[in-house]
Amino acid sequence: MSQEHEIEVTEDDRKFSVRSGVNLLEALQDEGYELPSLCGGMGLCGKCRVKVLAGDQTPTEADREFFSEEELQEGMRLSCRVEVGGDIVLAIPSLAQGKSEEATAKADLDEQLVDIEPDSGIVKVALDLEEPGRGDQRSDATRIADEFESSFSFPLEIMEGLPGKLRENDFSVTVTVDEPAGRLITVEGGKNQYESYGMAFDIGTTTVAGYGLDLETGRTLNVDSRENPQGKFGADVVSRIKYGRENEDGLDRLQSEIIRAINGLVQDFVDAGSIEREDIYRSTFVGNNIMLHLLAGVDPTHLDQAPYIPAFTDPQWFDADELGVKINPRGKLALLPSLAGYVGADVMGGVLQTEMHKSDDLNLLVDIGTNGEMVLGNKDKMYAASTAAGPAFEGANIEQGMTARAGAISHVSIDDEGQLELEVIEDKEPIGLCGSGIVDTVGELIKAGLIGEKGGIVSEKSALPRPTINPLGNRLIDMDGEKAFWLHVDNSPVFVTQQDVREVQLAKGAIKAGIEILLEEFGATAEDIDRVYLAGAFGNYLRKENIMRIGVLPNIDLDKIVSVGNAAGQGGKLALINRGKMEEVNQIARDVEYIELSFRSDFTEKFMSAMSFPEVAE
Repeated sequence: MSQEHEIEVTEDDRKFSVRSGVNLLEALQDEGYELPSLCGGMGLCGKCRVKVLAGDQTPTEADREFFSEEELQEGMRLSCRVEVGGDIVLAIPSLAQGKSEEATAKADLDEQLVDIEPDSGIVKVALDLEEPGRGDQRSDATRIADEFESSFSFPLEIMEGLPGKLRENDFSVTVTVDEPAGRLITVEGGKNQYESYGMAFDIGTTTVAGYGLDLETGRTLNVDSRENPQGKFGADVVSRIKYGRENEDGLDRLQSEIIRAINGLVQDFVDAGSIEREDIYRSTFVGNNIMLHLLAGVDPTHLDQAPYIPAFTDPQWFDADELGVKINPRGKLALLPSLAGYVGADVMGGVLQTEMHKSDDLNLLVDIGTNGEMVLGNKDKMYAASTAAGPAFEGANIEQGMTARAGAISHVSIDDEGQLELEVIEDKEPIGLCGSGIVDTVGELIKAGLIGEKGGIVSEKSALPRPTINPLGNRLIDMDGEKAFWLHVDNSPVFVTQQDVREVQLAKGAIKAGIEILLEEFGATAEDIDRVYLAGAFGNYLRKENIMRIGVLPNIDLDKIVSVGNAAGQGGKLALINRGKMEEVNQIARDVEYIELSFRSDFTEKFMSAMSFPEVAE
């Protein structure tokens, strides 16, 4: 029998036991600690950091790559490289950072719905039924069904209790029917017709947002969000596919984590509104197609291999109890349609919300998330594509990148005198950069002349525009042969490296090249675009000037760029409260033509060209 050891986490003064030889990261995750592990525990990203305060843990080669000698002496280790062989007392620095600002933003961006009449198809009415007698010998089920225009089925569990329910309440009951499904959901004693709710969920790779709505009025009653707990298995969808493929219970764990987050948001709604979860009768879900596969427990492996074929793209309907979502067990879960493997229901929801499919003008929707998804078109035709752009924009693959939480540099400004100003989330001591901070840093360094056309950081102070007075020169450093720029130099130094700039170039180049191909397919130029919709919580924090300065978009007037926040979530809300909108988004998915960029011979050429910085190139 293997020996057990005690792990103590100082942040919450908690202790638990694990078997000898267990991986520390996995042990902490099993106990509910959500350490970032963008590489899926491979020792490559350096994000799953812990400080070992007691317990002999010899530094590994990976530890020495990510930590200085001083940090190693202080006990800093990558938890994914620690094999538990004795008792350990540790601290988890990321636990002190609080909720991600991107998670908060995804919830806070609660734009008004377009003006539509609520018509969810969930009908809840109080009935005073005629009691049976010699002249009225209809069955109990028929007595209820006759009160409705449409027919529906009675689940067995309702039928079993129906005779007693009616007679105990003198045939005065409240009945809830799902008309599109042709199914009765509940029969309750008394009158409760005003309690009818639904939830719309946006399952993002990084963040999960939940919207609680009154189905009768269409009003949003509660909005909340959580970080996607699957992040512990990898920052991007490819890492998660790999985790599910290479671990025996990997797919089950990925599904259970997202269901846990969803149920947490359900509970938030229940608590905030003092409602009963049994009165939540329907939920809609948007997200990229891989997230929806993992939610349904469907293996997405083939989405990671050419020709990238998903198990489904059409809308999917499940009973809540099939997936373990804790709303009314007979409530329906609707997964909105996707277009292709890497253009998901989130993008279709965004098109629905912006109504670009109804426009006479040419519009472009760009969702800058873990994948850069884009749709170009108008009422006549639409094209869509996806690029693997997001990791750099969300803090992954960046030396000191992190999610948008306390201590992350979110905005950077450099004035004409070379003075640098930082905005840090919650005004904490800077410890890293989130996506908007990375975009700002590169954009401002381009403006200041510290980054050249091909992306190189200037190596000599004499290369500065005004080297004798420009204080930025003191921030240019050499780190083990790699050029870097210090952003913050006090207790916890924060810097941007040459490789970080290259990662931004790769990400932005892919998006711009994708847009250029869509324009060619449409037979248009950038000048023809009337409106650019930047979607996603992250997009709402980006400064338009620096988006253009680094060249994410083709040459477009700034006043044409509009941040639309979490358009995907708004589209999910529309489909929840109006069944006509549900059919509309299904039609959108049928009408949009998908362009697979990896099959295009011209993509590589456009991508290489798009990696240069346009403001410098001009």
